[in-house]
Amino acid sequence: MRRHHYLPLLLLTFFASCAPRNLTAVSESSLTLEDCVLTSSSGNQVDAHCGTLTVPEDRANPDVRQIELNIAVIPAIKRNPQPDALFLLAGGPGQSAIETFPSMISLLNQIHEDRDIVLVDQRGTGKSNPLRCLDAEDESLNDEQVMAKIKACPETLDADVRFYTTEIAMTDLDEVRAALGYETINLYGASYGTRAALTYLRMFPGRVRTVTLDAVVDPGFLMFMDAAADGQAALEQFLARCEADEACSAEFPQLRSEFENLLARLDESPVEITIPNPLTNKPLDVTVSRKLVTSMVFNTLYVPDLVATLPLSIHQAYAEENYVPLISQAFLVNAGIYDGMFYAVACTEDAPFISADEAARRSEGSVFGDRTVDFAAVCSEWQKGEVSSEFRAPVVSDVPVLILSGEADPITPPRHADVVAESLTNEIHLVFSDMGHGNLFSRCSTNLLKEFIESASIDGLDTACVEAIQPPPFFVDFSGPRP
Repeated sequence: MRRHHYLPLLLLTFFASCAPRNLTAVSESSLTLEDCVLTSSSGNQVDAHCGTLTVPEDRANPDVRQIELNIAVIPAIKRNPQPDALFLLAGGPGQSAIETFPSMISLLNQIHEDRDIVLVDQRGTGKSNPLRCLDAEDESLNDEQVMAKIKACPETLDADVRFYTTEIAMTDLDEVRAALGYETINLYGASYGTRAALTYLRMFPGRVRTVTLDAVVDPGFLMFMDAAADGQAALEQFLARCEADEACSAEFPQLRSEFENLLARLDESPVEITIPNPLTNKPLDVTVSRKLVTSMVFNTLYVPDLVATLPLSIHQAYAEENYVPLISQAFLVNAGIYDGMFYAVACTEDAPFISADEAARRSEGSVFGDRTVDFAAVCSEWQKGEVSSEFRAPVVSDVPVLILSGEADPITPPRHADVVAESLTNEIHLVFSDMGHGNLFSRCSTNLLKEFIESASIDGLDTACVEAIQPPPFFVDFSGPRP
């Protein structure tokens, strides 16, 4: 049986379309764009212009291996748009921007009306020399086999994994900017995309007009280091919210003890089940253990729409030994990650700085346990790249920055954004109560983003709507929330 290998990632998607723009600067560069249609996993289609830009894998040796960056420009609707496009940077690390963002086309229509939107598959993702270690055929592997395959993965890739770091990728991004003819750009980064955006801002400050950071990774953030403690805080906030909610507490009065007893039961006796794979609908053998269930709960805490179903899912798992609702929904949070790119980035940028003793100390008292152990074991076998001496330094800037945080985010809670804000002199930090990981989900946040990008200023932003945002009501049964 296989227990899935879980990675932290962002479940945030979006985007927009329309009339083609004559990008005259493109014809003068090595980048040629052609009409294309982007299709999201949900079936949304977006008209765009697509192309590739060839860059050296190792920038210190540009005449050796070359890779192609996959690029999509969704041209502004207006015939005379603003000259500064919006570049969207995906999360993970390991998400493809071109695969991720078309799903939310309707949310950015107002911005897209007047500005191009640019998507670049970061090297190692999508069609930019993708790095994958595990695939669908690996579902039958056990934990030891999965770990062995990931450790040996660099030997199987057509890539030198040392050259897939954030700083190199942001150098790629600036070449794309130049090839497309934009003098300055607006950046939106979510989750790991905030690390990418801040890195670009530090490396190319004169090219940035505005930055929006959503679910912020601060310069000192280390992958998995605080995941147990931050996840526990989000779990406690969820349980307290259910206990304070009339419908949730009436339907699930013993939710906290049910969850504790469920974990204790699985400690004594894991369960072997077969469920439909939520992505392929093929039979999937699963060992339901404490580690699996806590991983599923952790993933669910990312997404408020899924948190709404969590009391019912936990109750079903405890009372009926029905694990399908919990596993199926949380499983979807992990879709779309290029795991080879994840490890190429994180093994260089995070793993070398993790203290095993400190990680164990920070994980004490959390049901989620120390998540650095398996991560460190994988990274011990991977070649490491290099990061500059400035990589983990605070980014100092007076560029306008809009920061969005979810109060109940299990992986990047607001305190990480507070750290980033300390070295920024022109920022505003908005916190959405009881919300999770990624906050460009409503008319409130998208209107704020539109207003911010139009004005390139934090002054006068109408933030009153933030206080009105509330998480979806809890499901009391499979038909939904109580009326």
